[in-house]
Amino acid sequence: MTYPRDAATMPISDPADPFSRLESSPTTSPVPLVDAADPWRDDPHPRTAEQVIIEVVERQHERFGGVKIGSAFFGWLITVAVAVLLLAIVAVTGVVLGFDVVQRPSGLVRDIPLDADLVVWIGIGSLFVLLLLAFYCGGYVAGRMARFSGVVQGLAVWAWALASATVLALVALLLGGLDRVARYAAELPPLPVSDDLLAIALVAAAVVAVVVSLGGAMLGGSAGVRYHRRVDLAGMDA
Repeated sequence: MTYPRDAATMPISDPADPFSRLESSPTTSPVPLVDAADPWRDDPHPRTAEQVIIEVVERQHERFGGVKIGSAFFGWLITVAVAVLLLAIVAVTGVVLGFDVVQRPSGLVRDIPLDADLVVWIGIGSLFVLLLLAFYCGGYVAGRMARFSGVVQGLAVWAWALASATVLALVALLLGGLDRVARYAAELPPLPVSDDLLAIALVAAAVVAVVVSLGGAMLGGSAGVRYHRRVDLAGMDA
């Protein structure tokens, strides 16, 4: 900015005259408010709000997806808690009906209007339902905590359960707990089947237990993640 050299001695005809010959201030180009690299700017096919949210969730999944050990651990804790609770309910129900394998493993406490084979099938079915509900709850908690990859979180919960069961079996083997289990099993009434058929039935029961528990955990994990997707899309149809 320059001023007239003789501005102080010049006769002032107009008070604003000394400033009329000042250089104008530099001009700046306008700054765009939208980044030119924005992929959604000048899009010939503008996206809806739902499509934008879906794309954002996909990018979040790429960054935060995958198995979460901590979420799976807490899901496993819920699985154990629910299993213990349901097992207690089944045990109390059995005692009310007159079947107490703790005090009298060889028979019923009192006569009940149920066939013995039917009681066995009810007990087996109850255990499978218990596994399904317990692992479903555990997978649901893991999926809710992790927010992404629900099926993977369910698999992780099942892996935690398998690892803990393996550790407990090793501890029981070292402490001689398996011998006490074998003596208790020997007091049970013999089943009217051959040893080969019993072995096949045990293997089939183990396979069904694995499928039920694994399927329940995966379904629970998917349900837990689906809750977050409903939250992400809430209000899009308003």
